Amino acid sequence: MHAAAPQRWRGVAQPYPGAIAAQLARHGRPRVNLRALTYRLTLLGMTVLLMVVLLRLQVLIGGVAPEPKTDWQYHVRWLEVLWLAPLPLAVTLWFGWFLFAETSQRPPDARPVPLMPPALGCDMPTPARLVFRFCTRGQNSDVLRESVRSIHAAFASYTEATGPYTIEVVTEEWLDLDGLAEVYTVPTAYETEHHSRYKARALTYLQQATRPSPADWHVYLDEESTIDAPLIAGIYDFIARARERALRHGWRSPHLIGQGGILYEGGSPFFRGADAIRTGDDLGRFRLQYALGAPIFGVHGSYLVTRGSEERALSFDVGAANSITEDAAWALRAWARGWRFGWVRGYLHEQPPQRTMDFVRQRARWLSGIRKVVRDRAVPRRYRLALALFTLLWQISVLPLGIALIAVATRTQPFTWARIPADFAWVTYLLAYLHGLDAQARFGRGHAARTGAARLARQALEWCLALGLFWYALLEVAGVFYSLRRAQGFFVIQKPRLTKTAATRPPARDVAREGTAQ
Repeated sequence: MHAAAPQRWRGVAQPYPGAIAAQLARHGRPRVNLRALTYRLTLLGMTVLLMVVLLRLQVLIGGVAPEPKTDWQYHVRWLEVLWLAPLPLAVTLWFGWFLFAETSQRPPDARPVPLMPPALGCDMPTPARLVFRFCTRGQNSDVLRESVRSIHAAFASYTEATGPYTIEVVTEEWLDLDGLAEVYTVPTAYETEHHSRYKARALTYLQQATRPSPADWHVYLDEESTIDAPLIAGIYDFIARARERALRHGWRSPHLIGQGGILYEGGSPFFRGADAIRTGDDLGRFRLQYALGAPIFGVHGSYLVTRGSEERALSFDVGAANSITEDAAWALRAWARGWRFGWVRGYLHEQPPQRTMDFVRQRARWLSGIRKVVRDRAVPRRYRLALALFTLLWQISVLPLGIALIAVATRTQPFTWARIPADFAWVTYLLAYLHGLDAQARFGRGHAARTGAARLARQALEWCLALGLFWYALLEVAGVFYSLRRAQGFFVIQKPRLTKTAATRPPARDVAREGTAQ
């Protein structure tokens, strides 16, 4: 592995003015087609329409003269300036949607497995081998078993030639998966060099217990993650792009980490709607950051795609303080050392929390963990700056909603110069839920079987879930308050089995089906 590759990336790794245009041109040029154009016009039209509706509602609810008449109204009016706090994230979301129109793209078509050439460390041209890695405590074995079976089913249904693949499960408790996967149990007495805990400890053990080959690509998943054939196609496409990048620059390894969008399906429609904002975030803000090649806002802990041989230099041993959100700490360290990040097409399928306190404690864990990550001195400050700002805005996100309720009670209208951008931020967050719900309807489980009226009806029903926006916001606010508790650990959600799948035996593993690899 050449040490020069990270150094060559280091000069363009900063997502600051001056580098952004070059990164968009090189790594994330938006696709121009009729579907994308229609989507962009629709997005623009819906944004304007919803802002007009919101302005009208504010006038009706306010019902007072534009100028404040009491001291309360005067002070509340200045407090309403805090409505601008969500604006930076809203602008990032909206432009990510508009530039890349990701939700308008069809699922990736099946393509043959890419070959890893001798220039990238293989003895001869070798089909890329996908290694799917699950990390679990061993308490949700039924859900994990279903996730493992989904991988075998996806490869069995793939219409092009596939390469070898394997499934690895690292667990705190012993599991019997009937030969569906290789199981690694973390010894009770095992400790990492930097005393990492929870998931970071288990993943570090898995990294040390395995020896990847130059053709291996690791795909990190959560225990409820299920995949389909389009996701395999998207990963193969990403590997092919990474290979071409490395060959073009004469590197022995691409130093590229991938991640794509995640759909949250199954169970309660309410919680499916509440988690839809995360998919909308993937399609906007995260899509934009990956076009820039940097984890500016962090990463998800699942659907990470890395080259196995590179992980010797990218340990998950991030230390005890960073172990609550080890994924963000790991990504920032990789970025600081010269690794780039890219977008993977195709959706991973996961499930949302199914109970209110699960939802609240999940958000609280993320926020409290990221607060520690942004203080990680192992990462230079400039790499932590954007994530620190995002965390601050997340922490004070309770204020705009509270001030909005006070403004309604005191019948106070905001400054005109603050109202328009603030309304844009409110509208953008509604659109984030709509984006996520639309993606669930169009790309979720069973979407291929729906055609015509059935597909349109499913989309309309999913869009209706966005009407719960106020209640979803209250849940998010509760998570922010809960994160202020002193005792915050690694909370694992109990995940029920939400779908029924046939208990089919897996096909022969690590054997490529006949076909031409490219």
